[in-house]
Amino acid sequence: MRALRGRRTLLGVAVAAVIAAAAVAVVLAMTASSRAEPTRAQYLAGVAAVCRLYGPRLDRIRPPDVAEPANVIDAVDRVLPLVRAQLRDVRALVPPAELRLRVKRWLALQERRLGKLEKAQAAGRRQDFQALGIAYVDFALAGSETGRLAREIGVPHPPC
Repeated sequence: MRALRGRRTLLGVAVAAVIAAAAVAVVLAMTASSRAEPTRAQYLAGVAAVCRLYGPRLDRIRPPDVAEPANVIDAVDRVLPLVRAQLRDVRALVPPAELRLRVKRWLALQERRLGKLEKAQAAGRRQDFQALGIAYVDFALAGSETGRLAREIGVPHPPC
């Protein structure tokens, strides 16, 4: 039984490493050439690679019930570094001129959502459960506008 778990863990780490390497290769390929701007398809493929890297890891974290502050604090502490890294990796991609304004707005909305999650984390550390609940719900609600804009841009679903 332990050997099976060990193999699964090793397989998971190997798959994550391959996905990470692919995402880095896509990012490097898109940012290496300053002369040739990426196409819409290339940009969206880069975003999809980032989403494939972080999406499964984020999906493993169960959305908490806001009525249970300890679970919210745990979820926020686990989600926040992943969301930060995902946003950093998407920001590293260079969008084509046709998408620049919408991508800029989408990333600004992502930053705002990240700020709400950071407020939730700070409130949790202070054990201010009312502020924690409000900030976490604000984070969740802000996802609808971010998701709408992501769909307009063509970001794969579920969006980053």
